[in-house]
Amino acid sequence: MNQKICFYTKPYKSVKNFYDFIDVTVESGLSAIEATCNMDFAVPDIEVAKKIKAYADSKGVVFTCFSIWSNLVGEDARQQIDRMKQYAEIAAAIGSPYLHHTIVGECCEPDNVLPKKEEYFNEGIQAVREIYDYAKKCGVRTVYEDQGYIFNGVTTFKRFLQEVNRDVGVVADLGNIYMTNEKIEDFIQEFSDKIVNVHFKDLTIDEKDISGSGLKSLRGGYMNCCEIGKGIVNFKTCIDMIKKMGYDGFYAIEYGNCEDESPVIKDILNRVDNWLK
Repeated sequence: MNQKICFYTKPYKSVKNFYDFIDVTVESGLSAIEATCNMDFAVPDIEVAKKIKAYADSKGVVFTCFSIWSNLVGEDARQQIDRMKQYAEIAAAIGSPYLHHTIVGECCEPDNVLPKKEEYFNEGIQAVREIYDYAKKCGVRTVYEDQGYIFNGVTTFKRFLQEVNRDVGVVADLGNIYMTNEKIEDFIQEFSDKIVNVHFKDLTIDEKDISGSGLKSLRGGYMNCCEIGKGIVNFKTCIDMIKKMGYDGFYAIEYGNCEDESPVIKDILNRVDNWLK
């Protein structure tokens, strides 16, 4: 199995903590995890993080990134910014070089946020600067993906990188771009020199919200997550582009819909392994 593949979402429902997660990672022939704020990390606790890091070290597993949902605009912005600073400390404690967090938590209708786009954009810029500066002191670099309705698309993301005026990295999320009218290939091409992480997710765009958690696409319809390789993302083209630009980072599997008895995760890993070959 290609050792540049890592788990992001936990692969099976039986995984109840990060010790389980580490064990399953090793059993799957992998050696890396992109951590997030669930299970043991639901609350930021440095001592817990150190113990998990020690167990990961004993199993030969590294943490490639710490990713977390956040909403850094609006009434709760200060609380969320301070929370991200705490997770920067957690990222450092587990040996992760990166802290990846969202800026606007847009699990809602685009009509609710787009009228405030400029306001949210400016608020987000200020928040990112503050978190980046704090994380840097911890020895961690903050990184950002093509996300939501505000910080997405080539033109807007280029403006974000220019105005934030910090050495932030870019996460190429191969699915999120479909919230806009753009293509992930254009995003990869534009930011090829800044990409430090890649999220593999796949989706379909349907008239209805099939899963109950589908997000509206500005193309029309709803984005519904599906098994990687069974949706609309052209992974082979994206991988070719990413490889040609000299990328040597990890490819994180973002698919958390598996039952324990399901062979889907093994199928996904084999599929991605073949693509990378």
